[in-house]
Amino acid sequence: MSFTTSLRLLPRPFWVLVGATFVNRFGVFVWPFLTLYITRSGNTAAQAGWAVSAYSAGAFAAAWAGGWLADRMGRNVTMAVSSLGSAVCMMAMSQTTDWRGLSALAFLTGLVAEAGGPASIALVQDIVPAEQRVAAYAVQRFAVNLGWSLGPVVAGMLAEHSFFWLFAVDAATSAFFGMVAWICLPRGRRAEAHLAGWGVAWRSIRRNRPFLALFGVCLCCSWTFRQTSTTFMLHLRESGHSMSWSGMILALNGIMICTLEMPFAAATSRVPARAMIAMGNVLMGAAYLALIGRSPLWIFGLCMVILTTGEMFAFSRQQAYAASLAPEDMRGRYAGFTSFAWAIGGIISSAGGLQLYGISPNAVWITCAALGMVAATLMIGTRQKT
Repeated sequence: MSFTTSLRLLPRPFWVLVGATFVNRFGVFVWPFLTLYITRSGNTAAQAGWAVSAYSAGAFAAAWAGGWLADRMGRNVTMAVSSLGSAVCMMAMSQTTDWRGLSALAFLTGLVAEAGGPASIALVQDIVPAEQRVAAYAVQRFAVNLGWSLGPVVAGMLAEHSFFWLFAVDAATSAFFGMVAWICLPRGRRAEAHLAGWGVAWRSIRRNRPFLALFGVCLCCSWTFRQTSTTFMLHLRESGHSMSWSGMILALNGIMICTLEMPFAAATSRVPARAMIAMGNVLMGAAYLALIGRSPLWIFGLCMVILTTGEMFAFSRQQAYAASLAPEDMRGRYAGFTSFAWAIGGIISSAGGLQLYGISPNAVWITCAALGMVAATLMIGTRQKT
């Protein structure tokens, strides 16, 4: 089946999910600027690192809860509760400036907001046939990154005047997504109560070597990718560039993906998934080496272009590949287990990356490159489905 044919056959609920996802992603104003908000409120970079890592700690717990809820209660219910709760948490964070209070609220926000992730992934697997999933995930990433390309530009401008509006818009778009999920999206496949526990899923996962290898790849990739919203942003400011420019640099990522990823996915549809994922991780890690030494504005742009190219290599196939490894009645928990990797990596990268940056920025960029190579080795070195 051709890429174009796959697009035409995607079901209506999928397009509803894509539209709501675009609005929600456009409104992700807080996360890219959270480190700046915390340090601007009088806290140190190291304290900001603990607060940001608390969000990832909450996301770790969310992977467990969200995966179970998606399989047991239904996909749309899980997404709705997650998004509506996230809106409340965002408004609470807007009224807090001390890093200890922000850490507690960041943990709660991560727990609530990220619980819907496994449900969203599992719902696409439920309603889209396997042969159309590469196209489906390309469309979904298009929506995510179109929002990402527009949102940070607006957020950067707002941040120059008031950080409060970042939280307010983020909360409003989360609430919108929650209402759409509750009213317009299906519940999807659900597991029987005695088969919905994590013990059953873990027995399956530990025998699934290809999936465990992918888990390791996600661990490495999460460190690399999280730097875009922590040390990358801090280094841009420390190099003397304004927050308005930071939003535009981040927008390069979304612009490239929106204009290039779907044609790229169509052109490389016959390339084995693990080769694409391996090459992508090498490029993402190596991108940060551009920041070694002096960092004029164009260097940040170059770093983002290389990183985004790697992202298009890896992420265009990773979700569809992960879906091919998950049993039908465990999709939510398998997606949740993948989220564990991102959460663990996020905890380590948020706290560890900012701590390491305080010692030597170059050490952060070299670590990113090394982890890209480790991820590629894991992917190529394990026998996996293509």
